[in-house]
Amino acid sequence: MTIKNNTFHIITLGCAKNLVDSNSLAETLISENLLETTRRSQAKYIIVNTCGFIHDAREESISVLRECAEKKKPGQYLIAAGCLSQRFQETLKKIVPGIDGMIGTRNLRDILAITHKLEQGDPSTGVLDHEHIHYQQNISGYALQGNSAYLKIADGCRRACAFCAIPLIKGSLISRSRDQIIHDALRLQSLGIKEINLIAQDVTDFEQDLGRKDALPDLLETLLPQIPDVAWLRLLYTFPGYVSDRLADLMAADNHLLPYLDMPLQHADPQVLRSMNRPSDINWVRCLIGQMRAKVPHLVARTTMIVGYPTETDKSFEELKRFVKEIQFDRLGAFTYSPEIGTPAEKLGDPIPQSVKNERLKELMELQANISYQKNQGLIGNTFDLLVEGVDPCQNVLIGRTWREAPEVDGLIIANGRADIGQITSVRVTGALEHDLYAEQI
Repeated sequence: MTIKNNTFHIITLGCAKNLVDSNSLAETLISENLLETTRRSQAKYIIVNTCGFIHDAREESISVLRECAEKKKPGQYLIAAGCLSQRFQETLKKIVPGIDGMIGTRNLRDILAITHKLEQGDPSTGVLDHEHIHYQQNISGYALQGNSAYLKIADGCRRACAFCAIPLIKGSLISRSRDQIIHDALRLQSLGIKEINLIAQDVTDFEQDLGRKDALPDLLETLLPQIPDVAWLRLLYTFPGYVSDRLADLMAADNHLLPYLDMPLQHADPQVLRSMNRPSDINWVRCLIGQMRAKVPHLVARTTMIVGYPTETDKSFEELKRFVKEIQFDRLGAFTYSPEIGTPAEKLGDPIPQSVKNERLKELMELQANISYQKNQGLIGNTFDLLVEGVDPCQNVLIGRTWREAPEVDGLIIANGRADIGQITSVRVTGALEHDLYAEQI
């Protein structure tokens, strides 16, 4: 198949923030009169937006880069972008010699400098150095996923969690301007988007880099009245200690800010949390979730945990399980610890065998599966609005999500009925599994 000049193809790996960055990369290239193609074999520039957060994500990124390098045709250029190239550019040069250029995470406009150099026959693979994230004017900060969207309000992180490499990859917190965010939200509304998910490393840290405390409610109070046609607005992700009474009040109010609390806690044993350099007052977390559930009707509480951290003992793992059983989270994700080069936790080593980590992960997820099953069983007979994301007209089957399910990480609803993709329709829950629900259209 013939390679077409001035074309590019982007492969996105990793999280929702990478989806947003890939969309920004595409807009940047299109602004310079390049064309996006869905066929990698036709593209002059193949861009792999990598993930470098944990070991498995790095391995996937390296595997995809190698495949692209092996299948690259004469006249095609392979560009590594994102987290992996930001942190490990020298390593990538050695293990994937077919890479022609690299950009990092902090200024996506660098893609133009790389393509211009390659056009001139200069295969420079160095990542340009930037201390902080730079946002481009007139380039959007969102990514579409059907009739849903991810809208970035900030990036980078000023926290110092011992296990996390994000500050090394992204730099410190940099918030987008409110004008940019509102402009993007209004654009999404005009496109008929039904759900906007506000994302950042920590949305509750919004504008802390500008010295403004509890600024997220201010943004929401300005934004919500301007997007009445967006049915659902969701927050991903919050930080312990930063969910304020004002934010809880907004969730409890009669508006389209969803009562969905996604707060990654990472663990529940205070000693482990202290060694993680995380908030360790677990009693405060108990109180917060209790108060939120009392104040916010139908609150969905989601968290993420790490098992197998170097200081996690059998006793502390049992404490984690007791906490999960006590709190009864609606949703819980977990992963096993892997040491990250350059983080404070690296010096702790990796003393817990992978087999033990895997067994703990299995135990925790089996515990949560039972909790989720019981909670889902309690939803039978309830009526919800369903955002339709797939249809089988021959079988009269709809697939989608209610407001209780965040995209990609939570379950799905399978309903009998007829509707179009992107439509919101009413359904009644008729059956429940651990993660997914069955329903019928009303």
